[in-house]
Amino acid sequence: MICTDGSIRIMDFGIAKVEGSRRLTFGAFQPAMGTPDYMAPEQVRGKRGDPRTDIYSLGAILYEMVTGAVPYEGNTPLLIMNARLTGDPKAPRKVNPEISPQVEEIILHAMARDPAERYANAMEMKHDLDHPESVEVTGRAERLQAVQPWKSGWQRHRMVFIAVAATLLVFAIVWVSTHVNISLKK
Repeated sequence: MICTDGSIRIMDFGIAKVEGSRRLTFGAFQPAMGTPDYMAPEQVRGKRGDPRTDIYSLGAILYEMVTGAVPYEGNTPLLIMNARLTGDPKAPRKVNPEISPQVEEIILHAMARDPAERYANAMEMKHDLDHPESVEVTGRAERLQAVQPWKSGWQRHRMVFIAVAATLLVFAIVWVSTHVNISLKK
């Protein structure tokens, strides 16, 4: 939101929490919660987040602010969330070449799929945002992995099919061996 004095304020913190406070939601009891365009991968998986989860969401907001596009696109929230798990967003400078390599580095650092590879806390990220000229460009943009499309039909159900087939095979072997033993005893 833009305030009357021209300053910008984030008004919707979704399910953010104060560090150290009691958590009201937990992935094991609740489905993934949040806005798909800004959810961290661990939220998509229904896991408990930490301050780095909010760092990811801030990175996604910054991505949209500087590129004019959301980091992941899809026709449904499920496709958007799947994209977040299987690949990285398009490099911000490929969407908007006017972005500096340092700003791109900050955004991609915040949006790392693995929380351990993100900024550890908001103060680290704030430092880089306040001093982008001192940010070391590590080549994150060159290491981005393309989103893997949602697998369809056979590929999506392959493991279920294999499990059922294996169970039926074991049942058949037990049945045959039991009936062979009965026949031999006669």
